[in-house]
Amino acid sequence: MLLALDTSSYRLAAGIGGWHPLHSPPMRFEHFLGKAAELDLPAISISDLPLLERADYGYLSGLRRAAEQAGVSLELTYSGFRAEHLQDAIRVAGALGCKSIIFRPEFERPHSEKAMAARLEELHHVIAQALPMAERYALLLALSGAGRLTAKELLRLYKAAQSELVSIALDPASALCVLEDPVAWAELLGGYAACLQISDYQIASASDGARLYCCPFGEGMVNIPALLEIARKSSLEVAVSVATPSEMLHLPLLDDLYLERFQELRPIQLARMVRLIKERGKEPAPVLLQNTDLSEDEILAVEEDRFEQSLEWLRGRMDESQIESEI
Repeated sequence: MLLALDTSSYRLAAGIGGWHPLHSPPMRFEHFLGKAAELDLPAISISDLPLLERADYGYLSGLRRAAEQAGVSLELTYSGFRAEHLQDAIRVAGALGCKSIIFRPEFERPHSEKAMAARLEELHHVIAQALPMAERYALLLALSGAGRLTAKELLRLYKAAQSELVSIALDPASALCVLEDPVAWAELLGGYAACLQISDYQIASASDGARLYCCPFGEGMVNIPALLEIARKSSLEVAVSVATPSEMLHLPLLDDLYLERFQELRPIQLARMVRLIKERGKEPAPVLLQNTDLSEDEILAVEEDRFEQSLEWLRGRMDESQIESEI
């Protein structure tokens, strides 16, 4: 398995997402290359297109050469729903020399089953239109649930594509946002996955349900060792990116409108999440780094420490898994 630095882990340092460093230059692609070298990571997963200053071929090919010289492979993520924008992102990924691109479809789930079926059909067409471009650049297109699609819906899209260029991107956040167990999610989809984005979350109660707060690996509710074992059994080539963004995920599971959007939601899923809130809910709720009274230097230091601590924890678990598999 290939470990990757997920750029979302340094979103604050990069000045993406509403918080901007005032006294430090924002991290860009070149900074991430240096960080990957410093931490001995052979890959970078670019989660935010704004990290790339331009989209012209000359600029992108220069970044590609820099990555090749550093011995770092690249992966790109496109978040959206427009077919033409996905194709543009594939062109960017091709110019960067990426081997794969993650497609995170962003949309609001409709309330009716019929409308959701129509939305899935739209997504199928978006993927179908993108495949000739992916073939041109020899790119693997990895579908993400993006917190919008259930595991069954994601599998349905994968099978409908009927292409060796299509795979699945696993991440626990996508499962949790649709009230599914990340391990069960991975067991169903692992055999079709090309990449795994690992993150961990603490849960806290809210007036309308729950909030999930990203935290250092091993301090949250995600069974990361089980995910690693599934990935190891599914594909020895799977890429594992380390993602520790300072983010909060909203789960309004007590809101009727939210529940109406998941027609196949089982009572056991809802009961499991309520039980997690009661048993492991943080009181008081964690505070996002960008909302604290810490200085800019302290915020950036905590962000960096969270990633490096998680990377060290993950490497330790991967070593243990490798030893067990050899016994």
